Amino acid sequence: MINIQKYLFFVMILTFSIVSFAQKNEKFVIVIDAGHGGHDTGARGVADLEKNIALDVALRFGNLIQANYKDVKVVWTRKTDVFLELSERTDISNANHANLFVSVHCNSASNTSASGTETFVMGLNKMSQTDDVSRRENSVVFLEKDKEKYEKFNPNDPEAVIAFEIMNAAYKEQSLRFADLMEKTFINQEARKSRGVKQGNLHVLRNNASPSVLVEIGFISNQDEGTYLASEEGKQKAAESLYKAFQEYKKEYDRRSGIDQQSSDSKPVKVAETPLVGKKLKIKVLESKTKFSQTSPQLKGLTDLDVVQEGDNYVYYMGETDLQSRADDMLNTVKRKGFTKAKIVEVEANKKLDGVQNYRIQFMTSNKKYRDKDDKFNGLTNVLRVKEGGLQKYYYGQDKTMEEAQKTLKQVQEKGFRNSFIVTFNGENPM
Repeated sequence: MINIQKYLFFVMILTFSIVSFAQKNEKFVIVIDAGHGGHDTGARGVADLEKNIALDVALRFGNLIQANYKDVKVVWTRKTDVFLELSERTDISNANHANLFVSVHCNSASNTSASGTETFVMGLNKMSQTDDVSRRENSVVFLEKDKEKYEKFNPNDPEAVIAFEIMNAAYKEQSLRFADLMEKTFINQEARKSRGVKQGNLHVLRNNASPSVLVEIGFISNQDEGTYLASEEGKQKAAESLYKAFQEYKKEYDRRSGIDQQSSDSKPVKVAETPLVGKKLKIKVLESKTKFSQTSPQLKGLTDLDVVQEGDNYVYYMGETDLQSRADDMLNTVKRKGFTKAKIVEVEANKKLDGVQNYRIQFMTSNKKYRDKDDKFNGLTNVLRVKEGGLQKYYYGQDKTMEEAQKTLKQVQEKGFRNSFIVTFNGENPM
């Protein structure tokens, strides 16, 4: 049983430290932690070890900040291939009065098709869903001499949970904010698949007196992703994504702190790009007469695709942006996957279809007739059934713009129909 009085005392000290740290720091301090190191190799990837990729990306990330922010102090927990205990990493962060702690790691899974980025904050919500990552990243304690210092945390002990939530509350909001910026940047900057922001019981985050995240930059057990992350391009792109998220986080931090950004010593990497007005750019990845499932090998690991049926063909699109540079980055990513004929297409934003034309979501095909509100529809109502040959096709929604249809598509997918797609209709007839 964890002594709640001891933890509440620690919270008081921690709260005092927040004020002290804020007063002491003349510069914003970021501590960048390259996971593993030395005899702790981390995961073994298809092209390189986790410890090597994490260190390379961490160094590049910090160098970008140092080159562009005079008001930021960068501290690395390690800059060479050395072993550090988890508690040492936390101690370095707290000793430097960090304003942000970022631990860089690579993911791995026995299922070699697993791919994508994910960012963790310290927390208990849905913790059971992240046990594998927690066990893997915490396993380094078995390589340490003093294992007893990692006091056992019992999530089923009400006192422990209360104490933990109090301790965690001081930084949780900002930890979640940076994690969210991180995952959105991976999507927008690199067109990477994001597995989202998650919470876990991670030793390297638990005792940090600052907003803290652990970012898994991809699965090095995946042939494509592992090879990419081991490449110069992959490591540089990952570092740039981390940097872009930091830029936005620092802007928000400065606004909260009342710092005049006009007089800031920081400088942008490049001149701000002017967004397109009234238009969006997408990547047309593939056009085929075949409807592929998300896990189909023909899609080569690209899972976040919008599928639109146009006549007899299925057109697969990736992303949507109003910046040419982001579109270029996404196109390069798609071509690197092997889609050499992929191209950027320009679409009018919020363009409405003519007359009675509309977009609907095809979510199911069956040889059986089902009535509206059938249990098989998982709560979807006002479903349109269209017979085609010997099959019954089921459609949901009725939208006039592609943007509205994409929102409806996500709603349908969240109902469990992951392979649903958008179809253009003329009234109640597919075009």
